[in-house]
Amino acid sequence: MIFIKNKKSNNLNFYSDEMYITKESLTEHHLKLIYQKQLIANLDTKHREWSKIIEK
Repeated sequence: MIFIKNKKSNNLNFYSDEMYITKESLTEHHLKLIYQKQLIANLDTKHREWSKIIEK
């Protein structure tokens, strides 16, 4: 989530009149995040399997 500090006040806003993100860019970053989560989940599963092998 992107928070931009509004220059006119001390509030943090999710949006800004001075910053624009294209839908394509947002979608690309979302897909990268999903891919990274899958890699972490796969690595976690592999670590569990390896620990079972090592314990034997």
